[in-house]
Amino acid sequence: MQVDPKIMAAKFKKMSDDLDLPSCELKKIYNSNLAQQLGCWAEAMNKGDDYHAAVFNAFYGNGLNISDPGVLADIAQSIGLSGNDAIKHIENKTFKPHVDSDWQLARKLNLLAAPTYIVNQKKLVGAHPYKRLQNFLEANGAGKRL
Repeated sequence: MQVDPKIMAAKFKKMSDDLDLPSCELKKIYNSNLAQQLGCWAEAMNKGDDYHAAVFNAFYGNGLNISDPGVLADIAQSIGLSGNDAIKHIENKTFKPHVDSDWQLARKLNLLAAPTYIVNQKKLVGAHPYKRLQNFLEANGAGKRL
């Protein structure tokens, strides 16, 4: 699937502004596979939320190349993980099978964008304000948790 970086950048900028998220002018869309692999490692180290927030800010807030192992090692260090271990996981492709499996499932479900929420075979694609996500979940049978 071909993606026009200028169209994607404009959509991300509008979404960021609407949701009051950090943003910069995106000049390129990078392959996030290595970042996803390290995300699996960060989750295994109980640092998943910190890592995902740091990667989000690195790319959308600062326009950094999240396909660059050095950038990813710096991100890992910034949240208290070892940059050297990050490089080793990238080189050894430790979490590549997990990410490949996720991508295979995404293709099977015909998912074309992230995030995509699926409840009872109904989809909500893209980032949305909390209230819209809440309405989608409740309309499709998800109850509130206490």
